[in-house]
Amino acid sequence: MIKSGSFIVLAVLCFSGFTRADASDLQKRVEQQDGWVGYRVPQVAGSGSSCCYSSFDNGEFRKTGCDLDSKKGSFVSVREEAAGPDELSIYWHVDNGKADRILAYSANCPVTSATSLRWIDPVEPVDSIKTLLKWVEAHPGVEEKKSTVLPAIALHADEEATRVLIDLASAPRAKKIREESVFWLGHARGARGADFVERVANSDPAEEMREHAVFSLSQSSEKDAYDRVLRISKQDASAEVRGKALFWMAQMEDPRAQTDILAALDSEASDDVREEAVFALSQLDEEDATRALIAVIRGNYPRPVKEKALFWLGESGTDEAMAFLDDMLTR
Repeated sequence: MIKSGSFIVLAVLCFSGFTRADASDLQKRVEQQDGWVGYRVPQVAGSGSSCCYSSFDNGEFRKTGCDLDSKKGSFVSVREEAAGPDELSIYWHVDNGKADRILAYSANCPVTSATSLRWIDPVEPVDSIKTLLKWVEAHPGVEEKKSTVLPAIALHADEEATRVLIDLASAPRAKKIREESVFWLGHARGARGADFVERVANSDPAEEMREHAVFSLSQSSEKDAYDRVLRISKQDASAEVRGKALFWMAQMEDPRAQTDILAALDSEASDDVREEAVFALSQLDEEDATRALIAVIRGNYPRPVKEKALFWLGESGTDEAMAFLDDMLTR
């Protein structure tokens, strides 16, 4: 799925005869002239189409393209497209000879700018990743700008991106950097990324970070991602983390979620987790959610659990839910 990066620096590219630039040379090429400069690198498979989406159309994302000069629109990486793009475009903005902004979109995402765009292809993926990392480390405290650089690193089809994100996600890095790195490891970096995120979810001393790692793990496209989240829902010492794991299980569109969440209602000792479990059931597919909530109301559960199920059933407004409630009221 992910191409393996090479740590061997070649002095000459035999097929072309020119000397390969390193990361410092790439930064010089980028900052050679003010304005927007771009290049393309292979994009990691399965990461979706990264672009700007300004609205939803019938429940689906509607791609609008991105204005490099504007902050309007939303950066989204959408996996639902039939065939994901093969290339990622990295855009650097240079002002007074220094790069001050970085954006990354799939190469099939249309972009516009009030000024001309200078292309500097070809660029080696490893050099791109190292130059992006250098920029992150040289700009401490610029969290908003870094939030666009981390996906730029994550979407490279090179294993160096995984190594860099694991380093950024490890303590004692800043909390925001760690959180975003953990997210992109789960979303885009395959099995190795999921393995690291699971370790964070299981062992990080901070409850909030473990909770964030569970969410990030739920975004993984690995086949066993659901099983990993399920284990955490049973094992974490924190009721908050276990409850959030149940919530994200309901969002993962796994056919086992309803049964597993109902089982948690039977086994959980925490009232807070049981409440979260009922809410998680309400987040299932409409038909499944209705039937699951009715099963809770009819089942042998504590009264507060049934009250929550009754509330969320009424909120659903489905025909089956209304018929059930009408039947209860007429008895």
